[in-house]
Amino acid sequence: MAYRTQPKTTNKTIIFPYKPQPRQKLFHYTTTDPKYWADEVLYGGAAGGGKSAAIVGDAFKNACKYPGINILILRRTLPELEGSILLRMLEWYPRDVCKYKEQKKVWEFINGSRIWLGYCEQENDVYRYQGKEFEIIYMDEATHFSYSQFKYLKSRNRTSNQKVLQMGLRPQMKLTTNPGGVGHVWVKKRFIDIGPWEQVHTVQETNDDDEPIFKDGQPVTTQRIFIPAKLSDNQYIDADYEAKLLTMDEKLRRQLLDGDWDALEGQFFSDFSRSIHVIEPFDIPHDWKRFRAMDEGYNDPFVCLWIAMDREGNAYVYREFVKSQLLSHEQAQKVNELTGNERIDYSVGDTSFWNKGKADGKAPYEVFLEYGIPMIQATKERVNGWKRIREWLHVFDDTDPVTGETFKNSRLKIFNTCRNLIEALPAMIFDETYPEDIEEHPLDHTPDALRYWAMSRPAPTKPLPKRTPNRDEMAWRQLEILDKRAKQRRKGSVFVG
Repeated sequence: MAYRTQPKTTNKTIIFPYKPQPRQKLFHYTTTDPKYWADEVLYGGAAGGGKSAAIVGDAFKNACKYPGINILILRRTLPELEGSILLRMLEWYPRDVCKYKEQKKVWEFINGSRIWLGYCEQENDVYRYQGKEFEIIYMDEATHFSYSQFKYLKSRNRTSNQKVLQMGLRPQMKLTTNPGGVGHVWVKKRFIDIGPWEQVHTVQETNDDDEPIFKDGQPVTTQRIFIPAKLSDNQYIDADYEAKLLTMDEKLRRQLLDGDWDALEGQFFSDFSRSIHVIEPFDIPHDWKRFRAMDEGYNDPFVCLWIAMDREGNAYVYREFVKSQLLSHEQAQKVNELTGNERIDYSVGDTSFWNKGKADGKAPYEVFLEYGIPMIQATKERVNGWKRIREWLHVFDDTDPVTGETFKNSRLKIFNTCRNLIEALPAMIFDETYPEDIEEHPLDHTPDALRYWAMSRPAPTKPLPKRTPNRDEMAWRQLEILDKRAKQRRKGSVFVG
């Protein structure tokens, strides 16, 4: 059974060799059905769910239905694009409706519509689309793109074509992907975690500081939907493919076979667990040692982490500040404002704080010193630094001294208000060429700051085993308290044990 479409400039019915399956149909409905329409659509999850076919079919349908529109289809690299999307287009697209221009990498339709094929291998490749407008942008394997690339491409998702607006077409970003990759965290946060799947959610947009955005006093919102697709949804895939996926290691198998978004292949800090490492904030006792760790930046964000240590040597990241486009004196002012009257034992800073400025010859650390913030230079050994963080994150079995119950614990805890660090740590993945290091990542600035602090301290000590005192020890403790109280009464003061 073929998929039929009717181009607007001809009375001829075109036989298109694509029969959408139920989840693919839902992906198509998100452009035409008000019940499922969304500004941003994510389709996929597991491997073999028919993602590329859905894009090729959806783009053809929309190019035929809406005359004169511009569609952009992206992969991270050109070879990936040519090996998947373009091959299928060359096989399926009828030449009496559209022609492919190899040099421009564009399909030109007889009704004036165009489907452009592009890629963004380098971070700045997005600027090749500067000044362009596309009614629909498809991002195939969206987790291969960074969040900054997605945000810039979204600014190209617009239209000035009044005819297609009158026909009911509204600009859309339509993404497909599997879990994993450099963009795993932002895709999961933007689509997977917002609510029940296969439902349209109205989500308020936030700025780079995760603060809600308003326009004329009204919240700026986006409608988003996630459509999951598993291998079992694709009846055309070869029968042996599932068996191949079953032979892969657990995390990769969970990603590709099950579409599991909580499994991240190549995760560098594999011990990190929100249930263990992330805690509710509490008032830090005044006698605990406190430190600050800072990563210098302007276009890249400036980062400051506040870390406290208790009497047993456990560490708590209790505050963070992450913001771009701040001058050195603005960074220092903000650090002082957030620190308040706290006594800081020392601050450790990225070595780039000592780089002299070209304009005034002054280094950022000198500016901080003028604001009463002296700092020591960080030890920037990456491999040893990441190893040190792993030691702090290491999960061990602990025992509750009162109940005797065992539980999982670690020497480092993070307040749940430190959202940037919590988002970044599980997103770090191994560098394929040097597995002892972390692959460059847009979110690596807060882990860098944590690394500077970790390298400024001794390695965490092994926790001492805890035991419940026996009845005789408890009795002696009570006698000691009573004896101290009696002595205090004789001196005219009160002791509280």
